[in-house]
Amino acid sequence: MSTTRRRTHDPVGATWAQVRRTGSATAHDRVVRLRLSLLVAVQSGVAAAGAWWIANDVLDNPQPLFAPAVAVGTIASSVGQRFRRTLFLVAGVAVGITLGDLLVSWVGQGHLQIGAIVAVSILFAVLLSGEGSFVTQVGGSAMVIAVLSPANTNLALPRFIDGVVGGVVGILVALVVLPLHPIHRIRRAGRPLLDHIATQLKRLAEAARTRDAEVAKQALDTLRGVDTSDLQTALSAAVEVVRISPLRWHNHNSLEGWRHGAGLMMRSLLQTRDLALNLETALRHDEPVPAPLAAAVDDLAEAVRHVGVEWSPPSGGPSRSQRAALTAIRRAQEALSAGLLIGGVNVANDVIIIALNTIRASGVSKQDAEELRRNLAPDATRDAGGPEPRHPPAAPGPPPAHGAGEQP
Repeated sequence: MSTTRRRTHDPVGATWAQVRRTGSATAHDRVVRLRLSLLVAVQSGVAAAGAWWIANDVLDNPQPLFAPAVAVGTIASSVGQRFRRTLFLVAGVAVGITLGDLLVSWVGQGHLQIGAIVAVSILFAVLLSGEGSFVTQVGGSAMVIAVLSPANTNLALPRFIDGVVGGVVGILVALVVLPLHPIHRIRRAGRPLLDHIATQLKRLAEAARTRDAEVAKQALDTLRGVDTSDLQTALSAAVEVVRISPLRWHNHNSLEGWRHGAGLMMRSLLQTRDLALNLETALRHDEPVPAPLAAAVDDLAEAVRHVGVEWSPPSGGPSRSQRAALTAIRRAQEALSAGLLIGGVNVANDVIIIALNTIRASGVSKQDAEELRRNLAPDATRDAGGPEPRHPPAAPGPPPAHGAGEQP
């Protein structure tokens, strides 16, 4: 096994490299992180203060530690799953304080007893559910009871009420009082994904121009490692916020268009992997890869990179992303008419599919996007600098949720 491969699969080395990258982050990177985390920090502070005030001043619970803890835990839960996570947090508080109270009455207090109570509580929690937040909350709640509560004091009900208060306040703050903007969150999560795809498409275009199969293989490996979980989480969170928060109900129609576009681009990621594999195959078999085909991949990268701000119906003429996608289709069809072998044909078809998905992601219906492709066919032999194709029609509202990645 080569040194490079050993380094690639070395988890310790990868972790240390990540730590060094984090430590060497620029001032701009740190400011960006602060800006992106500002609302979550404010939500956590408001939720903690509100939960403590309700539990301590309104309900008169003594030292309501669990109320702000559960409130902040709710804010920190994976967005899009807050109800589920909050239920586990509250259930964990209930089970943990009940077990802690019971075990303290049996074994008493002390450092050995605390260790035994926490261990037994965690094992019992794992027996009930493997959910990480539940297990952690059971162990933590039992530990607090074992450390702070005398055996003859029944604090189970007040602590459980604290947990419920914290969960309710956390949900209200996160989804009703200070909700995240659903569209901004999708755009922020989608931009890195689109940049990754566009960057690798640029590499594939260069591989096609230089006939370098190894570069195509490297781009394929990178594309296989691209993760869409952040975007999927953002979509789930956006749906959750729009359904619950009165302040975000007006974003419903816009959200549908963005969900549709995001789904198309995630499907395009899979199609891009096919494109990379087909290009590598064509180059390794010494198939012809004409200049228009490489140029089409370049145009496709431009279309993908700029569609991130346009996942909604355009208001005027063709956007920058749409123009680049149409040019990619025209050049791919020009390459097809020049004569290609099977690998090159597959690459050209992949370009067309991704370009159509990109056009549809920006608000054009499937039927109109197909019509645009057909209208470009007679111009396939036209020079790349020829007249622009006619403007794509804009959809009057969010496009229907057709399947993505379909063969044209």
